[in-house]
Amino acid sequence: MFAVSYRGYWSHGSSIVLAINMVGVLLLKPEDKVILFEFPFKDIESILLDPSENFVTITLQKSDIEKQRVFVLETSEKTEIGALIASYCPSLANWIREAEAPLRRVKQITNEDRLRLHNQLINCRRALVDSNTLRKPIDDGKGFLKNTLRKLSAKKLEKLRAEALTNEQGEVYKGFSHTYWAFSKMILPQTLTNLPDPDEQGSLEIFSLILTYSGLFPVNKEDANVNKEEEDHVLLIQSVLDKAMKKDCLVNEVFLQLMKQTTDHPEPNSRVNLRHWSLLALACSIILPVDKIVRKYLLAHLKKCSADFVTEEGKYARFAERCFQKTLGTRRRQWPPSKQEIMCTINRRPIYARFHFMDGQFHAVEFDPSATAQEVLKLVKAKIGLRDTAEGYAIYEVLGQQERSLLNDEKVADVMSKWEKYRAAGGTLSRQSRHHMFLFKKHLFLDEYINLNDPVEKELLYYQVLCDLRSDRFPVTDMEAVMLCALRAQIELGDYTSGVGDYRQVMSHCLPPRLLVNLQKEHVSMHHQSLLGLNVEEAKQSFLNLIQCWPLHKATLFDVTQSFTSNWPKSLWMAVDQRGVHLLEARTRNVLTTYEYESIMDYTPSLNHMLIITGTDKKQSKIIVNTNQAFQMSNLIREYMEKIVEGRERAKSIQNVPDMMGVMATD
Repeated sequence: MFAVSYRGYWSHGSSIVLAINMVGVLLLKPEDKVILFEFPFKDIESILLDPSENFVTITLQKSDIEKQRVFVLETSEKTEIGALIASYCPSLANWIREAEAPLRRVKQITNEDRLRLHNQLINCRRALVDSNTLRKPIDDGKGFLKNTLRKLSAKKLEKLRAEALTNEQGEVYKGFSHTYWAFSKMILPQTLTNLPDPDEQGSLEIFSLILTYSGLFPVNKEDANVNKEEEDHVLLIQSVLDKAMKKDCLVNEVFLQLMKQTTDHPEPNSRVNLRHWSLLALACSIILPVDKIVRKYLLAHLKKCSADFVTEEGKYARFAERCFQKTLGTRRRQWPPSKQEIMCTINRRPIYARFHFMDGQFHAVEFDPSATAQEVLKLVKAKIGLRDTAEGYAIYEVLGQQERSLLNDEKVADVMSKWEKYRAAGGTLSRQSRHHMFLFKKHLFLDEYINLNDPVEKELLYYQVLCDLRSDRFPVTDMEAVMLCALRAQIELGDYTSGVGDYRQVMSHCLPPRLLVNLQKEHVSMHHQSLLGLNVEEAKQSFLNLIQCWPLHKATLFDVTQSFTSNWPKSLWMAVDQRGVHLLEARTRNVLTTYEYESIMDYTPSLNHMLIITGTDKKQSKIIVNTNQAFQMSNLIREYMEKIVEGRERAKSIQNVPDMMGVMATD
């Protein structure tokens, strides 16, 4: 048995006991050892030991019944737990070599398969030559002996020439010999593709950086500091990809350079070759060749090298091919990879990031470099046991006091790269302003998106509302403030006991400092006495019921200022919910005006302003508010309007079904 902490939301508390026997895994209550859950080994899909945190993740097999499949446990004994499970059930030992688990051969690769892959590669090369994309190689007149350093007899020369012709037969096409496509330790005399003059020198510099990273180009070796060397390598990789991402023609050139350096290296397991391969795999996870013929050649190259199940080169090729397939069809990256992404990808591992929650907890999640916010959102939901059908949630990036919800097709790794750039350039920023993190919370508060019967969703919404209260983003009356603090005391302290509990501390967990000044702890303790016998779940439900008394409790509030009328205060709240946009006096429930979505004709965000045009085609009015969250407000309005339109269309299609059935019956 192992004492562990459950990292999720349920009614059994966080401290539990993990028990392992020959049949399976059990989760027990620590007090009386009552079995909470029992997982036979046959029902477990995988066991994952987090490489960076003390987390053990148990994932169950899929079933027809909708139930929680993922359980995340925190423990310092994760290695012992993994070893014990592996000894009882070796089939669940994928965590030992998790990076290699997907690389097992599905079927034996035959010589015919290798020949077919080789022919596909040759055809792709010929198609590239025919497309006039490539620059014809320079003929220096030395032929195949240009690198020979020793004198040979005429007989030996003829023999070598015959062997060379035999080896290169079928690979010399329109002046492009095998040496054009294969590994070279020398600096390129010219670019591989036809490039404009301004870009030619830049592409040759990129190839020099590739040689430097692999160790073929001389560098200053006086500083033997390992960390310094790692930093230098990261900067080299970022420089290569940053230069390549700026122009489509450079993307094609860099991929051809990397394919050249990973073709027919004399020592497949050498450090030089593996560094070239790690760079190619990283490039495949960031961006793909723009030219379709180059892209087809890249895929043929990866497939041919993936057939090698002996050397490390084959492992990198299979990893690069998976990166290629996952990047295909996704949104283009805006930033070069971050240091963390580089270190994970060149070691053939997914990226790792922490995702925080409104109650202060976090979960460590691994994802692919090409993963979108929508894909990562599903991973986070599974981690905390939130049902797959739960909608309206989003991942936010938080910078100091500012936050922004990620778009569905936005790449999470790109956001991490942007953070690294900001931190590197933010010497004048305060420590708080440089702090970045991912936050998981409710984004759209549509009626059909809220299910308080789901214990996980109820817990998430409770802490989100609590955070809004504490940060002064939710207006309450004095009486409501007392009642909310009393309910919080019931949750934190349990039933009232005279002289027990620090009510001031409980109140500070619930309300902003502005409201605490006028609130008496005696009033809170008196109301706390009236809640005797109320359990934690009932107290949280009562807390949420009290919050729902305000009609705009589902709205997202933004701080704005206005100067277009003297009838309103300068500082306002703009509230956006499923009904429309509302302007309120700041930190009050006083609604000044409401614009329903049907009346909003246009809304335009800018860096510091938000313009909203309302009315009809004949008569229009406009308001301009000052805010630094205009784009966030605009995205939220757009998403609500899209969801409302989708809901109407869905209702209309459902309504049309009975009408169609009636017509068919009449016929």
